[in-house]
Amino acid sequence: MPSIGIGTGCSEAVKLEEFGVFGGPRLLEVGCGDGRITTQLAEKATFLVAVDPSANDLMRAVRRVDKALFCRASGVQLPFPDYSFDTVLFTLSLHHQDSRLALGEAGRVVAPGGRILVMEPAVDGEAQQLFHFFEDETIALESAMAAIADSPLRVAQATQFEADWQFESKYEFSHYMFAYHDLAWNAQTEAGLFRQLGGKAADRPLVLKDKLKLLCLSV
Repeated sequence: MPSIGIGTGCSEAVKLEEFGVFGGPRLLEVGCGDGRITTQLAEKATFLVAVDPSANDLMRAVRRVDKALFCRASGVQLPFPDYSFDTVLFTLSLHHQDSRLALGEAGRVVAPGGRILVMEPAVDGEAQQLFHFFEDETIALESAMAAIADSPLRVAQATQFEADWQFESKYEFSHYMFAYHDLAWNAQTEAGLFRQLGGKAADRPLVLKDKLKLLCLSV
């Protein structure tokens, strides 16, 4: 699951700061999506570069964020020299690529003494379960955690926390989900999504909880 275009983001920003995302002047965000979290990082970062393989998402991020440099790139092939950044952050993106290669690239571009932060959804989070309705990401999420465990990187710190997504209604949420998965609207699929929401389907606003993992890795 990538950066979410709708939601508060407050919990993520606070936790990232606690984990030292601004521990050095040069910050790289891998998988910035449409820039939801990039916006918050840019408020405090001295020098921020954000990459994403999606041209459409990058265009939205550029319109959204003034104080960042954007580059179309995948985490498995970063177009930067060795030791270019003090912190590398995977924003809900490690499981969307070959996690082992991406961690290797992060280890290459981070400076000695720097840190790699990985924020990933937990498989059983409320919001993540709704993503599974469209595409089950269980194997990808578990593979990302396995790649961390198997890598030469050391887990210096780890936590799990909840973050809120807020939508005006179930219809705004449905629109977002179809757009994110690049699918044409389908009445039957939407009805199934609303059934998955259960009693929350009538809520205005619709607030969904997501369970997130955050790990700080050292080289």
